[in-house]
Amino acid sequence: MLQYLRYPIRIFAIAGILFLYLSCAEKSKSWNFDDLYSLDVRLLDTRDWLVKTKKEIKDLNKIMKPQLKYYLKNDFQVYEKLNPHYESLQFSVDFIDSIMTNLDSLVSKMKGDPSDSLDTVPNDTTKSYRSMIQSDRKKIKKSLEEYFKSLKKLRKGFKLDKKILLFIDEESLPLKQSLFELKYKREAEISVNLNRFNKELNKALFISPNSTYSKHIIKISKTIEKYRLKLDAYEKFLSNIDHIARKEAGGYVLLIPKNSEKMKYIQRYEEGMKEYLEILVQIRRISESI
Repeated sequence: MLQYLRYPIRIFAIAGILFLYLSCAEKSKSWNFDDLYSLDVRLLDTRDWLVKTKKEIKDLNKIMKPQLKYYLKNDFQVYEKLNPHYESLQFSVDFIDSIMTNLDSLVSKMKGDPSDSLDTVPNDTTKSYRSMIQSDRKKIKKSLEEYFKSLKKLRKGFKLDKKILLFIDEESLPLKQSLFELKYKREAEISVNLNRFNKELNKALFISPNSTYSKHIIKISKTIEKYRLKLDAYEKFLSNIDHIARKEAGGYVLLIPKNSEKMKYIQRYEEGMKEYLEILVQIRRISESI
């Protein structure tokens, strides 16, 4: 779906995609932690991933069950490509969930005794907390790798039937990242000119409000205000684009034909982006003409 993006700002959307995948990769690296606080931060990342992924799996299940039933009867080749990876994907999430439960238990046990540290060896084992946590971390790393491998193959299986499996957050969140670049661009390109214009507007209102020049300035200010409202509205849309996309899709996961039209939120993104950038140019031209 992201191939539909046409404007220069798409670079930042692509950067957003890389950010998401790098975040996943980061979870597969060694956890560096020196105390319970830094460990909690690491665990929170994985918990957040689990919460989101469970929602996606719930919606994926609604898609997969009827699809597998259909392919089992009508196209066993596709069924063989989908079912093992679907089961592997589910198993990986369930396994990570169980490991996180164990990690939470270890952390709670440490917090229950102020004298315990990461290098403390509990009475009922020969390993330190740090060693047990790193062992569980390796299990999570392996399961994450299996999850993304299974997801990739699941998508590949649907391609045999010319279908695309979309995870909505994966599509929409990178677009949301462009909000930060737009705000920076808005501030950098027009703030100085607008400050100068506002000074002229103040003069027009309080020094000579009835002059032809003042009336002209006031008229321009109304135009700029309309532009400002449009910029604000688009920024609000971007800040909620993931929720808007999920609402349009009816969930976190969507299965569509390969040649489907762009989703409405992507059309709105593209059209709004073009208008936003054009408005910045117009505001700059108007304010510089004063």
